Amino acid sequence: MKKSYICCSFVCLMMIFAFATTASFANGKKGHDHGHSVDPHMQAMYALKDKVPMDYQIMERTPIIPDQESLQNGSAIFQRQCAVCHGEQGRGDGPAAKGMNQKPANFLDREHSAIYGPGEKFWIIGNGSGETGMPAFSDLSLMDRWHLVNHIYLLQEGEPDKEKHEHHH
Repeated sequence: MKKSYICCSFVCLMMIFAFATTASFANGKKGHDHGHSVDPHMQAMYALKDKVPMDYQIMERTPIIPDQESLQNGSAIFQRQCAVCHGEQGRGDGPAAKGMNQKPANFLDREHSAIYGPGEKFWIIGNGSGETGMPAFSDLSLMDRWHLVNHIYLLQEGEPDKEKHEHHH
């Protein structure tokens, strides 16, 4: 009797959790509060966040270890593909930024850059964003996109965050 009661309680709790989770996503906002900022760039960033598929939103670390090789590859790709808008140091001050309606992301602004997790950054690199003016780099290989994400975190942190970017075997 006691065992079945515990089992039923567990099932009920799981159903309540599933219902609450489903209800929070049903409004289409995926639980993000967008009303707190009137800045058009931030609004565009949150609008883009809502378009990123959930499979990428839940990716909390890169699958590629941010070792020296990955970081060097990411840096080379960044200088070749991204620096014209984001600037050589990732501050959003590249030569092309001056003529853009939406300013490119400043990766050194941690609060701003923390809006997107590793999976979201990966998805945005490959798919671009009309909301923020970010072009799609779908021609970059999946590995190169992850190297780029590792490099972006290096720009933000000054050194790789082993805990966040740890590769799990």
